[in-house]
Amino acid sequence: MKKLVALFLFLALTLGMVGGVFAEVVELKIPHYKTGENVGAVFFMPQVERFNKMYEGKYHITIEELTQDMYAEKMKQLGQQKKLPAIIEGGEMEWIERAVIPNNMFFDWAPYLEEHPELKDILLEDSLAFNTMADGKVFSILLPVTRPMGMYYNGDMVQFSKVPGEMANWDELAAELGDNKMAFMTGENAWTTMLVYSSLIAAQEGGAELLRNSVRDKVVDFNQPIILKATEKLQELLQKYASANTVGAVYADAANAFMSKNAAVIANGSWMVGDFQAENNDKWSNGFDGKTVRGAVFPGNVALANNSGYSWWVPSTVSKEEQEAAIAFITFMCSPEELEAYMLAEGGIAPKMETSAEYKAEAEKNALLYEYVNAVNSETILAPSFGDCIPSSIANVEFGKLLPKLIDGSMSAEQFCTELSNKAAETLMD
Repeated sequence: MKKLVALFLFLALTLGMVGGVFAEVVELKIPHYKTGENVGAVFFMPQVERFNKMYEGKYHITIEELTQDMYAEKMKQLGQQKKLPAIIEGGEMEWIERAVIPNNMFFDWAPYLEEHPELKDILLEDSLAFNTMADGKVFSILLPVTRPMGMYYNGDMVQFSKVPGEMANWDELAAELGDNKMAFMTGENAWTTMLVYSSLIAAQEGGAELLRNSVRDKVVDFNQPIILKATEKLQELLQKYASANTVGAVYADAANAFMSKNAAVIANGSWMVGDFQAENNDKWSNGFDGKTVRGAVFPGNVALANNSGYSWWVPSTVSKEEQEAAIAFITFMCSPEELEAYMLAEGGIAPKMETSAEYKAEAEKNALLYEYVNAVNSETILAPSFGDCIPSSIANVEFGKLLPKLIDGSMSAEQFCTELSNKAAETLMD
């Protein structure tokens, strides 16, 4: 960690002075979705401000708001227009692999990582392997934190006979819900619904392998037995247990359903823990109390985590000064202080980084976050979300658009899968 701190301080002192002491401030305007009501904005926006303060007079980042469902498509459009911003988080994998990588439209991290082993050594091995091309170039940097996702439930509304991870399947959990509902959503990218759907796939024999093998080679045929079975079960859960506001609900609506006691269960990541702290009780209503919330993995001992895929990258088409500012920001996010702050705020573990004693003491103070993170055990089935395994246009748009038909019964599970297959086929023709 001391070496990584030294690297970080070196960057703070030197990168910003490229071009001379009297150089103009390098301004980066970065479109991103972790803004406004997006749950990721809670940590990300203050992090940007911390970076701006540290590099005051050298670099300054301004975030331009985009909705999450439009982010990948917007990056693709900007790429086609040769107007990519200096910092991008992921994007449509098909576009990256068909246009960006073959045309060397990216900054190669490989030499930088060799020069700075302190950073390379804390990166997740499967992430680095995924991002290393056949010629040895490294495309993007995923934060060295893995955050398996599960669910939360209101212990005041439902008293399960055992923790959800010990239940055999969703049927067992549903049988104990009674009249209580689950916080599903169909708007935006149908986030909470997609997580449940993913767990239904992963829990089946061969399901986790299907997901793991589809991060790069996307699923375009949804009429597979494992997916069809999961769709049938999702339809049943939606029809019986969806909260009243599910159709058309965006993330804020799903979260509100849970924090107003209109739903007893919500699937979500560790970053939601902050919403259950007393200082955020302005989000609570109808007698909700964050102290009653419990964290768990999904029934069948399933949790969702994708350490593969493309993450933070820098286009080669931007100026050298912009490129250096972008590298400084991504390195800043990977600094020990920022990673520890990130894990305290949103959960997760950095398995290859030694954390400070102060961090460990602080982490144990948040009982819910500690319970949520430690619900994962050696037997837990870990698999990517299905949203990471299908074309982005399907995950971010088409899936949610079709869900209301699955709920009202105007579309069967088989018809739903067929329609998604047709939509996926269209993406291959674009």
